[in-house]
Amino acid sequence: MKRIHLSLPLAALILWGTLYGCAPANVLTIPRDLAREAAPPAAGTGEGAAVAVLDFAWSGPPSGEIGRDFDLVRPIVWKGNPGKSIADLIAGALAEKGIAAVRAAGEADAPPDVSARVWGSLEEFRVNVKRVGVVKVEEEAVATLKVQGVSPGVPEGWNTTVSSSYMDDYPYVTPFVVYDTINAAANAAADEAVRRLLAAGVVSAPK
Repeated sequence: MKRIHLSLPLAALILWGTLYGCAPANVLTIPRDLAREAAPPAAGTGEGAAVAVLDFAWSGPPSGEIGRDFDLVRPIVWKGNPGKSIADLIAGALAEKGIAAVRAAGEADAPPDVSARVWGSLEEFRVNVKRVGVVKVEEEAVATLKVQGVSPGVPEGWNTTVSSSYMDDYPYVTPFVVYDTINAAANAAADEAVRRLLAAGVVSAPK
């Protein structure tokens, strides 16, 4: 009986193929909804609210794919609602600045007595993963928002576009690592959206 001896490079290649040969059938799933780093004050029910933040429009694929893990050749999927989540982040960022905000799914659900409304669309929401070198995997996320707002004294049709990206690297890929990357990009976009809302006078911080 013949014995087959494999050289180290060939053995490593076979091991790699065994581990990742079925990778195209795998899916990396984002484990949770987007969140602020620190929990904001309770948004309340709308009584006395200064601004209503409506769900942002999002036309992503029904599959929930928001990116690609090029290292392990698999889609990155999030079953959440990015348009709702980005509005949650903006409302949270407003609350952190002491601005009373209430969340509403749409115009019909907003309290009639709020002085301002904010809505918009999520134009891009994506995270990609790729290996760089032998022991480093890069994750890069992008969140681009078109933000619209209306309030007394602000010209009708006011809008602005905000885009934020975030990149990090790790020696490995896990759903939580990828989550942290896309969450950081989305939060940065929400912070910039609030900064522009304040600058335009759509909302005002308490004195």
